[in-house]
Amino acid sequence: MPRQTEPSPNYALGEMLQAMMGRSEVRAEHTRVIEGHPRLQLDILITAPGRAPVVIESEVMPASNVEQEAKDRLGLTESVDGREIEAAIALRYPEDVRKARNLREYLSEANFSYCVFTEESKGSVSRFPESGWLDGTVEDVADMVRLVSVPQRAVNEAADTLERGIERAAKYLDQVNETRPGITAGIAHRLGMLNVPQTRRMACAIIANAMVFHERFSGVHEEVRPLSEVCGIGVVNPVDRTLEAWDGILRINYWSIFAIAKDVLGQMDARTGAWVLNVLRDTARAVNATGVDNAHDLTGRIFQRLIADRKYLATFYTLPASAALLARLAVAKLDGVDWGDLESVRRLRVADFACGTGALLSAVYEQIAARHERAGGDPATLHKVMMEEVLYGCDVMPSAVHITGSTLAGAEPSVGFEKSRLYTFAYSRQSDGGVRIGSLELLQSSAAPSLFNTSNPAMRTDRIGEETAAYVIAEIPDEGYDMVIMNPPFTSNTKHRDAQAGVLNAAFAAFEASEEDQAAMAKRMKQMAKDSCYHGHAGLASAFAALAHRKLRTGGVMALVLPFTAINGASWRGFRKLVASGYGDVEILSIAANGRDMSFSSDTGIAECLLIGRKKIPRETSGGSATFISLRERPKSFADAREYSRVMIATEVVRTIEDGPYGGV
Repeated sequence: MPRQTEPSPNYALGEMLQAMMGRSEVRAEHTRVIEGHPRLQLDILITAPGRAPVVIESEVMPASNVEQEAKDRLGLTESVDGREIEAAIALRYPEDVRKARNLREYLSEANFSYCVFTEESKGSVSRFPESGWLDGTVEDVADMVRLVSVPQRAVNEAADTLERGIERAAKYLDQVNETRPGITAGIAHRLGMLNVPQTRRMACAIIANAMVFHERFSGVHEEVRPLSEVCGIGVVNPVDRTLEAWDGILRINYWSIFAIAKDVLGQMDARTGAWVLNVLRDTARAVNATGVDNAHDLTGRIFQRLIADRKYLATFYTLPASAALLARLAVAKLDGVDWGDLESVRRLRVADFACGTGALLSAVYEQIAARHERAGGDPATLHKVMMEEVLYGCDVMPSAVHITGSTLAGAEPSVGFEKSRLYTFAYSRQSDGGVRIGSLELLQSSAAPSLFNTSNPAMRTDRIGEETAAYVIAEIPDEGYDMVIMNPPFTSNTKHRDAQAGVLNAAFAAFEASEEDQAAMAKRMKQMAKDSCYHGHAGLASAFAALAHRKLRTGGVMALVLPFTAINGASWRGFRKLVASGYGDVEILSIAANGRDMSFSSDTGIAECLLIGRKKIPRETSGGSATFISLRERPKSFADAREYSRVMIATEVVRTIEDGPYGGV
């Protein structure tokens, strides 16, 4: 009978992880991989471009020393890239691994116990979970490695750097507004926003975002000159040089990032543009120096802080860990997908009709890409498919659609694509005298006019990207989507307490809509939502829920962030009836916290819930019950979200209410 020694399972585990993590380099039992410690031999070291190195230290049960060995690896510096180890996994092999005849076959079926140590700051180490051990397969370990390899300190540094640069540039535009308001008015017009301080901050954020990508692309595409050559110190007429460079990038593609940025910069005169470019050039280079790429939701966080009209549009940012939790639970319900087959993934259609800064679409993208890679697929090849065919995003704010496109495109910044399915829908009073209510126009249609197109280069012809047509028709077919995932606006149009401020219909008061416009939009809302689960007291969220139902195919997955009143509010009765009769495999998550931290979004101040369900196919019977899950607290990290979702998905037997008052699972 074989007697395996500890290095043997480490080699086998390393080979299996390498097969699941094609972008990474996995080294088992290597020395000379840590600066200053040439003889130190790590059990397994995983490195990848743009990621922090992760160490796995392992022992066979009872593994009494493995935790300390893992903690001792934190803070060491990997010798090739010079990155510090911020995360280490302590892993315990089952005792009978020593008897395995075929280690790879054994490990593919084994359950490991493991925990994760991360260095929050110098000298401060946290353990996940705080006590006890996680249980999981090789695939679970690979997933955890991917999550904890995000260089968190670098992300925080980059976010702070980006925000400081944006604020400095925006203060200059505020001064320009006092002396040359035509410039800032032109910028606001290009963004479809009011000429207010929030809009000027948004404009600077858009330019900064484009410059971050520009600098990154200059290392990928030979024809793209670095920022120092187009707007660096001593460059004559940096505005024209930068616009010319962005024209060149647009010939490669990346319209979702650079089209609106060109529009904004093109509105500035030479002096204003040069000053803004000078500040944001240094900001972009400092952000890129941290080594953080856009896949970590960096710019999404920054942009959310800058969105105007948040009171009335109620576009609250879905926290990254909350988005990851919802996306994991939703993707797990997708049936019939061969994750390793590109053509199978290509057939998927995923939509967010209130996409905001794209947190949910990005989280779904990440889940699909991770599953594809673990099944042996190439994430770079997948990217073009995801951008051109799979992901659909809609919003009423061009700036929000810009950052959604930027965040999604940033997943693979070196891979171009021909088009994207991101649309800004008309909202408020239009030039033809009518009113529009954004993507809710789709409640009675399979197509709607989209403004400010950034997806199709043929629609934009002049130097600053003027559309050749007022509208682009977006095709959004009924029953055409495998998943609709949203954190829709919660605003109700019946908040009469706002009437003193000239707001009679708060749901339609954004963009300084007049009382007449608000009334006309509320009337159109009733027309569009006729015979649906929409209710005025429930607010726009119930209308978006109705839209999700209309667009989902049978067997498709609905995944929503909703106010907690959706569970028990009288005005939500129609929605609950719809879910009870039309959906199966329903899960509803809420947070039993302290009365304050009961939301999955940032800054809402109200209790929220997550609802995930699968639209029944015709032969399924109505009825059944939902699974209610009460969290002690919302997930604080991606690791939290991963473990919450893993337990929920793996739990097969749940106590029902008919079983009696004996508690839950």
